[in-house]
Amino acid sequence: MAQSLLAFLAMMLATIAALNQYRAQMNTYEKLIHSEYEIMANAVAIEQIELLDIGTDWADLEDVDGDTMQVAFSAGDLTVDFDLMFAVQYVDENGDPSASPTSIKEVQVMAFHDKFFLPMVTHTRLFSE
Repeated sequence: MAQSLLAFLAMMLATIAALNQYRAQMNTYEKLIHSEYEIMANAVAIEQIELLDIGTDWADLEDVDGDTMQVAFSAGDLTVDFDLMFAVQYVDENGDPSASPTSIKEVQVMAFHDKFFLPMVTHTRLFSE
């Protein structure tokens, strides 16, 4: 009887060790996937901020405040859609939000994906007259 209990305990310990190893591998895999999505979201957000910098006049930046858009990241056969949200506000020389208009505007681009709850990335750029 004691040997049976000892054998059962050994099997349980082996099972628990295998389960912990499996959990660690799954955690590593999930972090890897999150990292890949984050890299793609960075590329999409930076591209949109660069397009704003090139194609938008300083006075027209408020037009994108509150805008949302869906942008696809494509690489080979892979296409991943991200939702982008824009926020524009006046800031002072220290970068602090200003209630009154200044010569500096802060544009913030946040990239979201359906698989993740919080924004994947947030990029901010200052534009001045």
